[in-house]
Order: sequence, then structure tokens, then C-alpha cells
Amino acid sequence: MDITDTFLRDLVGFTDPQGVLSLYVEHDFSRRSDPQPAAPLEIRERIRALQDDLNDRDPDLAGAVADRLKSCEDAIARLVDPTQSGRGRALFIGVEEGRTTTVSLALPFRLRVVHHDSAYIRPLVAAYDEGRDAGILVVSRAGARLLRWSIGEAEELSTERFEVPEEQLGRDMSGPSPAAPNDSRQGFVHREQFEDRIDANRQRFLRDVTQHAAQQAKEQGWDRLVIAGSPKIRSAARDLLSNGDGPRLIVADQSWEETPPHTIAEQVWPLLHSVRQEREHELADAAMDRALAGGPGALGLPDVCDALNAGRVDHLLYDDQVQPRGFRTDEGTLHPDVDGVMARSDVTMHPEPLLIERMIEQAIATDARVTPLSPEAAAPLGPHDRVAAILRW
Repeated sequence: MDITDTFLRDLVGFTDPQGVLSLYVEHDFSRRSDPQPAAPLEIRERIRALQDDLNDRDPDLAGAVADRLKSCEDAIARLVDPTQSGRGRALFIGVEEGRTTTVSLALPFRLRVVHHDSAYIRPLVAAYDEGRDAGILVVSRAGARLLRWSIGEAEELSTERFEVPEEQLGRDMSGPSPAAPNDSRQGFVHREQFEDRIDANRQRFLRDVTQHAAQQAKEQGWDRLVIAGSPKIRSAARDLLSNGDGPRLIVADQSWEETPPHTIAEQVWPLLHSVRQEREHELADAAMDRALAGGPGALGLPDVCDALNAGRVDHLLYDDQVQPRGFRTDEGTLHPDVDGVMARSDVTMHPEPLLIERMIEQAIATDARVTPLSPEAAAPLGPHDRVAAILRW
């Protein structure tokens, strides 16, 4: 499944008078043959825990949730079925109206069962960010392949074969030179000249395919480009692409010359995942540098919420382990606390237990990017609620 900005915005609008159930599971396909797969047991334990909590807080709502879950048993069975496609799957269920939406991705989700007034999209947004498009350039003596990786899947964009011009192939590369037919030593010189011409053609070919890959990266917004192939050729390709202005280059210790795209997608995922921390640190540093210099950056919940309310956020950043509480108004504005002007106004403030979730929704609604940070990458943001943003202005 291909997640798009439009799909996420539609999911943000998924609400229900009695709330929405959001169920996330991860499947380990290497354990498909287990007699008792873990996912069905774990998800049902989480469901029972949710029902117990609802029974304590609102028995009527707990009854409505139980009835809706019973009516959706088939959908839940498909969600946890290890034979179905998708390593990460999600199911969203409107408790009163019965609306359902499903998601199946090649990337994993952490197990979650959440009931809230709208779809809980935080895990999906994390997968969307880490599954953003990347390029894969496969180079070999025979040619080159360019693939696009997105949300755990790969598709081939182009294939180029290295071919020597016919006029060069028509020459005798190993016999005596036509200029000195009786001198056998000239054959070696002639062969070396032939091989030099082949190498020169291969260098031109490699320059062309790397330029094409760089252009595709720029046009399609790739911030990562994986280079695979034999060590010598992939090293040459990397040197040609190392200009500092393009995407982050990742060298794969693979050839992938004849490997099908679905296998490449599986094998490239750990490589792409390995540079996640580096990117997160760079984003957090960029937001801090901008904000502390008085530029387009924001630090801390008050400033980031104000920027979100004004539609100024270009890239929202937050520690994925934090879950601060706050408030929201009937107009949809978000506030970490009630003080200052808001405390003196007659605006109704509703407690918001999932403030980060609402911030994510507001960012998506205004076409901002969203990146959850690991605790390590978010550490410099500790004095600022572990939340930051890169602003549009």
C-alpha cells in the first residue's frame, strides 16, 4: 500500500461520536509457521486491557465498544492472520457508525490498541516518515539499474546496458596492428588501446548513469541514495556522486545486478534504517540553530503550538517517547497550558491527553512534514519539552 499525504489527511478526519478504535500489529514473517503466532494473542490482550479500562471509566461506552468489536471479528481476524500480506497492519474502527479503514505496509508497526475521538495515526506517521522515497543505483560492468524504494517496496525505474560501439568491436584487439602486420609486438599495443577505449566508454557510461540518478534524486526529492554493485564500480559511482549537494549516499555491500526488486526492497531496508539517527540529529540541530539565532525555528510546546496554530510549521519534531497533556479549543487551536491571554479569554478549553497526536494532525492538515525523534536525537531538546519545529517563516 502506498501512503500519501491525501490518505493521511483523510485519516486525520476519521472521527466518530463514540470514538475510534485504532489497532496496530507487526508480523514477523520468519515465524509464519509457528503453531501459535504471537500477534493474535498480543492484540487480544491489549483489547481486554482497553475494555477493562473503559469499564472503570464509562460502562456504557465499554458496552458499545464490545458490541462493535464483536461485529468486526472478521476484520480483526484478517488483521492478525500471518498468511496475509504486510509486515505492519492497522485497523481503524468507528465505534458508533461502524466505519472501518485498513492499512497494510511492508514496514513494521509497534503493537498498539487505542480508543480516542479520532484515528490514532502516530505510528502510521512514523512509518510514513521513515518510509519516505529513496533511490537505489545498481552499477556493474554490464550496465546500471535505478530503482525507487518507498514504504518498504521497490520498483524499477530504468535499466541501462553498457554497450561498446560497433566500430570498436569490429577491430581486431589481439592480432598485429593493421599498420604493422608483420610485427607481433604491435598486437599487444593494439589490444591495450582497445581496452583503454572500453574503459573510457565505461567511464562515460558511469558518468551518464550517475548524472541521471542525481537528477532523479533532485526531481523526486530523495534524501537517500543507495549505491550497490561490485566494489570497484560502486566506489567509482560514489566518487562521481559525492558533490555534497545531493542526497545522503549509502554504500551497499551487494551486487543486486539480477536481484528482483522485492528482494532488493527487503535487503535495503536495514541500510536505510541505519542512517535514521544521523538524520534525526541533523534535524534537531537545525531547528535549535534556527530558533536560538532568532530565525525560522521554534523550541518547546508553547512556541511550537503557536506556530502550528498559525500554519507556520514546515517540519514538526518530537521525542517519540513523550506524551504531554494540554488543551484544545473548539476552534482547534492547541495550547500546552491555560495561562496569559487564554486564561483571561472566554474561549472554552478542553483537556487534551494526546497533545502530540493533535499536533501531528495539525501539521498534516497544513502540509507540514513530521518526524518522530529517538530519545537520543531529542536529548538536546530536553530543556524545551523535547519538541521543536523548523518553520516556513
